[in-house]
Amino acid sequence: MNLIDSLIAFFYTTLLYLRAVFSLMTPGTLIWKLFQNRKGKINLMSRDLICDSETLINLPKCGKPLDGFTNALCPFIPTFLMNNDKYWKQRRNIFSYADTIINERIFEKSFHFKLETKKGNILWDIFEIISKISFELMFNRIPTENEFNDIYPGLLDINKIIKRFTSTPDLQIRQKFYDQTLMLIKQNDKDFVFNNFTDFYNMDEIHQVSSVAEDFLTTISVQCTDLICHMLLLYSQYPNDFHNDIENSINETLRLYPLTDLWTRPSYGKHRGWIASLVQLNRNGWIQPDMFIPQRWHTKDHPPLMSWGFDIRRCPAQRIATNISKLVFEHIINEENFWIKPAKNFQHERTFPYGCQAWIGYGQIPDDADSWKFNGKFQMQCRRWLCEKFRMIDQNELN
Repeated sequence: MNLIDSLIAFFYTTLLYLRAVFSLMTPGTLIWKLFQNRKGKINLMSRDLICDSETLINLPKCGKPLDGFTNALCPFIPTFLMNNDKYWKQRRNIFSYADTIINERIFEKSFHFKLETKKGNILWDIFEIISKISFELMFNRIPTENEFNDIYPGLLDINKIIKRFTSTPDLQIRQKFYDQTLMLIKQNDKDFVFNNFTDFYNMDEIHQVSSVAEDFLTTISVQCTDLICHMLLLYSQYPNDFHNDIENSINETLRLYPLTDLWTRPSYGKHRGWIASLVQLNRNGWIQPDMFIPQRWHTKDHPPLMSWGFDIRRCPAQRIATNISKLVFEHIINEENFWIKPAKNFQHERTFPYGCQAWIGYGQIPDDADSWKFNGKFQMQCRRWLCEKFRMIDQNELN
């Protein structure tokens, strides 16, 4: 860089860091607020900010991860953090094998659950339901009480870090999750999705456990819960769109509220590293970008949806996540006389730092359903700010 370019990079880097430190927004949302419909790249001091999907797609193909280090999934080895090496290829091939079986099971099973009437945070209620479903899809049976008591707290601990409810993992809880998963793998039950699958059992123990616990149980539980909560909140405003055009409503939900905040890639070869905001990628170049308009998907005159990765790092869980989310969501809203009203002081964001504060019920809607507020918002904001900064440091998000 010449002197002028260096000064510009210093300015944008300083601007981004200062806003990130003092803002309650996630880095991805903040980038959209700052740079909106900018095109191309913005040079930062140590890497580039990719502002639009066209620029991103035209980058040289690369097998490097789209995320940096994270403590959220410790002690597992998430596929999305692995380089394009033999382990990554093994895990992808094994995922593809299970993906076919699980998708068949999704449509073979019937769901037996009901969200109970509640006024408050429904995020963890849905998360528990999806966690049980993820187990059932992997092992073709419901978990025993002891199995679920060992697995669910680990899943919950992972999601609490992702949601900025805390900043450090509970390693004792994670170890129980690890040990129970390993025990189930060793049992090699005939209905286990990898039953007698040689390629799976030829992997090292850590990759076997990580494949089951992270690639499937965690991915399904976290991603599907988020997507369903986003859909329910939007359903409270646009019920007819979801009833009449569910597929495009899902696309529009993912466009407005992508399941990942940032993609980051380190430098490779002669190419600088870069970061990209999924919120910006999915709004930059769109007409009325902040509005929920499922009808926009009736044409192809718009940028691509960038919620599931790109080039060889495209997320293989897309089909599983959307199929499960769609079926569970439809099961919820099709319960007789179902209704949902978000809290008046709840702000719908990409992540859920306050949980998903909504009042759900069946039958007549109470008179005060549109005016209720959830308690403890200020304390949650303080906790969110602190955990957000720890996460930024942990994941090296803006460096």
